[in-house]
Amino acid sequence: MMINVLLRETNVSLLNLDGDWAGVDKGALILLKSGIVPTYAFGDFDSVTKEELKFLKSHLKIDVVQSEKDYTDTELCLLSLVEEGYTEIDVYGAFGGRMDHTLMNIYLLQNDALREVNIHLKDKENDLSLLNSGKHKIINKGFKYVSFIPIHENTVLSLEELKYELNEENISPGKTLTVSNEFIGDVATVTTNKDILLIHSMDKR
Repeated sequence: MMINVLLRETNVSLLNLDGDWAGVDKGALILLKSGIVPTYAFGDFDSVTKEELKFLKSHLKIDVVQSEKDYTDTELCLLSLVEEGYTEIDVYGAFGGRMDHTLMNIYLLQNDALREVNIHLKDKENDLSLLNSGKHKIINKGFKYVSFIPIHENTVLSLEELKYELNEENISPGKTLTVSNEFIGDVATVTTNKDILLIHSMDKR
């Protein structure tokens, strides 16, 4: 099953996207005001006013969690959706807010309960996901660049059918060798011995 998630404001046109929705905190409010009724709403809702929370409760079934907790609202949302049986999750609004939240949204992809789930963090210019260890065929999604960001030491990476190919290159966090590659066709082959971040991206227009 597939679902979209909205965390905060995004530069993507929400009404053009198919599928069910979940809203996290103010994301649920933005969805409602855009004419989209989310199937789920998660969070402590500390980013909305009392009047806005009352509006949300009048339209949605909400279980407000306490603001002082050992996890973020985004983690709560993703783990809950996986428990509901969702295997494909597109997340919007993961970038552009607080830097600590942005980084944790990315690191959440490595959560043991989430790393095997097909989760994409998206906006108009980026599509970020976790590529598990193994051999993969990746699809050209029409972005200008494709980058591979190591998150583990001694990652051995091979790239085929891309502008810049690699053959069992040893890379580690902090190295920029694998940023801004480009497709030369519709499909490329990636082989990695460890999980790695895959980012399709383009410059802002």
